[in-house]
Amino acid sequence: MKAVALKVLTLCILTLVAFSCNKEDPGIADQLIGKWTLTDKTVGNDPVILSDCEKRSTIEFQVNNFCLLYDACTGDTTNSGWNYKYEMLNISVHLPAAYYIEQLDNTDLKVRRNDISPSGDLQVTVLSYSKELK
Repeated sequence: MKAVALKVLTLCILTLVAFSCNKEDPGIADQLIGKWTLTDKTVGNDPVILSDCEKRSTIEFQVNNFCLLYDACTGDTTNSGWNYKYEMLNISVHLPAAYYIEQLDNTDLKVRRNDISPSGDLQVTVLSYSKELK
């Protein structure tokens, strides 16, 4: 009887762990929905001066986990997918890199991306966006 109780308890604990690891925050995902325009960029704590066309580049998060990335400098729009899980914002065309939200409110979005530079050092890029209000 103790063996059965132990198996049931173990199964309950494993189920709890499995469900608690799936951290998707629907509040954050809902706040991301909309069109965001690039306003600022830093690479390794150094500000990057954006060109006029870069300042018109956008990312639009849509409700069905689709997003549109518009590069105003080339005029190209890239269709992609996105999700927010495990405290990471993933945009499929940029995988395996993930973004970490540093700030998000009704008008401002700031995301951080960690990469390895060509010299092998950690390179942190921070992108700031402003939400286009309808």
